[in-house]
Amino acid sequence: MNSRSEQDTADDNSAPWPKWTEEIPLRTVDAAGIVRHVTMCLSDASTALIALLDANSSVEFSGVDYLDCLTQARRHLEREGRLLCCQGARPNVHPSGQLRQFTNGRHAYDRHSEPGSEGFETVDIFAPASPADVVNLDDQRAAVMSFFNARYPKGQI
Repeated sequence: MNSRSEQDTADDNSAPWPKWTEEIPLRTVDAAGIVRHVTMCLSDASTALIALLDANSSVEFSGVDYLDCLTQARRHLEREGRLLCCQGARPNVHPSGQLRQFTNGRHAYDRHSEPGSEGFETVDIFAPASPADVVNLDDQRAAVMSFFNARYPKGQI
């Protein structure tokens, strides 16, 4: 995981804290149903960098695209027993390779779009979602594999 805390960026020899172009208020939920507010900060589209601001902490994630960064942030929260309440954490949301490339991983398909409509609706993976609609990474992976009627060893998607 490519993350670092805000304290690490305070060193004079490190790169300056990136200018965030967007701040998105989101929620997390734990197994007891306790909801906590977080802020997701995004860099400009040419960079795959996000920061998760949570109470008094800040963790930065960099990756090949926004979806990679979101996956790292979700993994970080899941280790704390929390789920991030965003569209990218819904079991029926997943991008195609082409959509991922064209949007720098920012948009994905909603596979439960209107039946009979042409193609699938796309959603912003950072848009808020209801706590009742989100799942952990393993459950999302299983839902995607089930949709495509595919079987892969755990962790290889």
